[in-house]
Amino acid sequence: MPAVPRCFAALLCLLSLGLAQAATRTDIRVELQLEPPHLDPTLTASATTAELTYANLFQGLTRINHKGEVVPALARAWRVSDDGLVYHFTLATGVSFHDGSPFNAEIAKFSLDRLRDPANGNPQQPLYSAIEQARVRGEHELELHLTRADSLLPFKLGLSAAVMVHPDSADNNRHHPVGTGPYRFSGRVPGQGVSLEYFPGYWGAEPSIKGARFTFTSNFVELEASLSEGLIDHYSDASTLVSHAQLRHRSDYLIRDGIGEGEILLAINNARPPFDRLPVRRALAHAIDKQAIRQQLYRFNTPPLIGSHFSPYHPAYVELSDYYPHDREKARRLLQQAGVPPGTAMTITIPPTIYAAELALLIASELEAIGLELHVERISWPQWMEQVFTNRDYELTIVSHIEPMDIGIYARDHYYFNYHNDAFKSLWRRIEQATAQGERHRLLADAQRMLAEDAVNVFLLMKPQLSIHKSNLRGTWVNTPVPAVVLEEMSWE
Repeated sequence: MPAVPRCFAALLCLLSLGLAQAATRTDIRVELQLEPPHLDPTLTASATTAELTYANLFQGLTRINHKGEVVPALARAWRVSDDGLVYHFTLATGVSFHDGSPFNAEIAKFSLDRLRDPANGNPQQPLYSAIEQARVRGEHELELHLTRADSLLPFKLGLSAAVMVHPDSADNNRHHPVGTGPYRFSGRVPGQGVSLEYFPGYWGAEPSIKGARFTFTSNFVELEASLSEGLIDHYSDASTLVSHAQLRHRSDYLIRDGIGEGEILLAINNARPPFDRLPVRRALAHAIDKQAIRQQLYRFNTPPLIGSHFSPYHPAYVELSDYYPHDREKARRLLQQAGVPPGTAMTITIPPTIYAAELALLIASELEAIGLELHVERISWPQWMEQVFTNRDYELTIVSHIEPMDIGIYARDHYYFNYHNDAFKSLWRRIEQATAQGERHRLLADAQRMLAEDAVNVFLLMKPQLSIHKSNLRGTWVNTPVPAVVLEEMSWE
């Protein structure tokens, strides 16, 4: 038998090694559009922080799965008293944080007390205002006593704002997060992303993915270049990319159309003149041609238009998308009625997302058509979070609210819309206390109509959930009922 040439033998060896590595791959690169301000989901409303950390680094008592259902997490079971005022949770045993600290009912109580204290700065703290007290009933038994019934509490406890943290590490979670999830933080390099690695002491089943690198690219040219080179394994927000046609023909990528929870708004500072006048807000709503904007912004799908802050995929949804039909002449009359002269200048402050940048130009054109002058102010995501969301220092902005069932934000006193309506607050309390689904849906319909009538914001459309991932990657979420990239459910074929 003739000898095999050394170069050919070496080539066969390399090919075999490459095939073996491909078959046993355990790492992943996930691309997100915005770099998170920090990594503590209990101290920021940043969706990117939630996407990166939810069910990966941190876990809550409950969890929202890919179907939008509430399922057990660190609480393995719970029961509710007949009057709805006491929740009893049985917690998982044998759970430890990434630094070895144990998780138990005392830690759960600490986490919830920290969550409920306004001084700690959790932006979602008002969601949990019904909780009066957390009581330890045993090492792994916890009770929550409420001042009023809140039928949505198990769902709220499954949000990223309510994850469990340890008192020894909570203060440093911004920079070095320590949770109970299947992955621990292994490093962050500015401009290069965040790295996670499998936590060997994880209390649950061992995942197939052992390491992940999250990278952040807001420049769509760079993003599309990385995708074309096959450098990205999973990207969940590809709706505004222009390279769909090329990527759809590639065998190594799979593009999937899903459903998200993101309501895209032209958000309005209701306390800033002239937007504190209802005719002005209604004028903006009439001025914008939502159908035309949708066609120009999304060329490859047709996301639903909306007329209030509510998802069309929810059974309580009310169709209000044409509540303010496109009518430039009516918009001009409303501005005149409110005493806003032609040529009035307004500023729209936008974060560095692709959809916000494109929308701002389209909206500027629409408002200029009714005689207004719109200045576009582009700022970084941390700046937007501080200036717009926290300090409420803006006139108009564009943002997608991707938190599920978050219509209750309009009942908050100091939310960045600066909307104050005692009737809506009263209505929201009734919604929280409604135990019968039919009654709750009827009240939610009333809430949608009230927000539309008050033209709190210009409610535009649902943000499409178009994701791209390698064709041999399994377990990615098609729909996103909460902002999350759940690594432990993924695996390579």
